[in-house]
Amino acid sequence: MTRWFRLALMALLALWTVRLASGMARGCFLDLVNLAFHEAGHLLFAPLGSTMHYLGGTLGQLAVPVLLAAYFLSRGEQPFAAACCTWWAGENLVNIGVYMSDARSLLLPLVGGGDHDWNELFYRFGLLGQDSVALVSTLTHRLGVLIMFLGLAWAAYFVLSTRLQGTIRENLTTRLPALSRLMG
Repeated sequence: MTRWFRLALMALLALWTVRLASGMARGCFLDLVNLAFHEAGHLLFAPLGSTMHYLGGTLGQLAVPVLLAAYFLSRGEQPFAAACCTWWAGENLVNIGVYMSDARSLLLPLVGGGDHDWNELFYRFGLLGQDSVALVSTLTHRLGVLIMFLGLAWAAYFVLSTRLQGTIRENLTTRLPALSRLMG
């Protein structure tokens, strides 16, 4: 049962990875969840000044999947869940890249109609030029896609046969012993 659930979840994540990586989709089923953590990040970081307040939304939405992945590895000893959270962190970066790319055109609808975080941040740091916005948003998107693929590959390890998992684990951990914790 667990193996079939994992395969179904991986199929869904693979579909969204392809859609987001190719540009066929600009959003994902997790966007409303990400939005809640984004807005909470603004509140959490607001006491640290206006720059951190604007950056706090992005930090909030990235912190949740990263902290959950760390939890699943350290306390829960559930590396498959950590792999899925890694995918989620990458998906968040893709989402952030879309938000960054809107910093000049300001076409995305904002919650509450407030300031555009990345318009404000790029302006503060002298990066609001078309080339700068395009470079930073593209690099963020590509990093997100890379992390999504890594999370997906990591999760795929856990649906392989026990024999194949053992072979992969032995080959990888011989060279890089630190990876043993990631492989269950």
